[in-house]
Amino acid sequence: MYHLVSERFFCLIQSAATRIVGALHTRRSGGWMGIAASLFILSTPSHADQIYTLRLASWGAPTAPQVAEFVSVFKDEVEKGSNGRISVQTFPAGSVVNERAVPSAIQSGVVDISLTTMGSWSSIVPTAGALNTVFFQPTAENFDKVIGPDTALFKDLDADMASHGVRLLAALYNGPVVVVSKAPLKTADDFKGKTVRVFDRLTAEIVQSLGGAPSTIEVADVYPALQRGAVQAAIGGLEGAIGLKEYEVGKYLLATNGQFGLLLTGYVMNKKSLENLPPDLQKVVLESGYKASRLATTAMIAAYDKELQQMQDHGMTVTKLEPNTPDQKSFADKLASLAKTQEARFPQELVRQVLDAQH
Repeated sequence: MYHLVSERFFCLIQSAATRIVGALHTRRSGGWMGIAASLFILSTPSHADQIYTLRLASWGAPTAPQVAEFVSVFKDEVEKGSNGRISVQTFPAGSVVNERAVPSAIQSGVVDISLTTMGSWSSIVPTAGALNTVFFQPTAENFDKVIGPDTALFKDLDADMASHGVRLLAALYNGPVVVVSKAPLKTADDFKGKTVRVFDRLTAEIVQSLGGAPSTIEVADVYPALQRGAVQAAIGGLEGAIGLKEYEVGKYLLATNGQFGLLLTGYVMNKKSLENLPPDLQKVVLESGYKASRLATTAMIAAYDKELQQMQDHGMTVTKLEPNTPDQKSFADKLASLAKTQEARFPQELVRQVLDAQH
């Protein structure tokens, strides 16, 4: 969705009018040709004279790096790189599109660009589904090599999305999910019988595998759900937990350290909105997305451990699942069968690509 305006509209009118008047005073048949040519020029503004507006939506805490770091860089890069021919309008905090509505909003053109969880696309985009699993566990150190803009996995995900009318602008490292709870959840058995907020198929399957009851709740509604006791715990991103002050309604935090897979977010764009831009501006948008994604991911990785400390500073008891510990092993054992079930859903070649990319 975009709007265009001719900055030199009045100049075009003046120029065309001059030619029309001249043509009317010319007795030769070429005068009528001049009129036709002038009218054509008047009705067909040049690409160089058009201003395009792209609408970018996000949800969750506006101060979270996945929003604050990406959006500001992307907007600046696009507007500067296009020499002012593209204007980026931003709509934060779910004001236009909420987390679960992103796929339909992007495909239908409600907005041009939006923050998304990759898990939101898992039912229609096989590659996104394979990344939204417990066997996709890239680390902060190798994330860019696994699914950075230049990687085969990123390009395959982009191509897969393109077949559904969507283009991938960025894949962002949101870190391992965390679990905010009212009572300690340190081992797999602690989840039995608990109602736990989830946000996609993967997190729902994890809770079910651990013996809990998943409840899908929008990110903005997690705080009151914990406060009222509608759920005993909530799975989500660390950035969101801090931004939404979940430490006020939960006393404990479990840092899953990859056992629940990786929270992969990103930015997607309506394919037609991109293709309606001239080729040079399409390149500006894509390259701006790639640049902003790397900068945002770097900021998000740097912030993760600091954010865990912030939760402790707010009075939470933070438990991190460390490798080769009894607590970590309890989760690994419980989720092993889920990993096998998830692998069986996808073509063997895709599973192998995802696994190989991480090594």
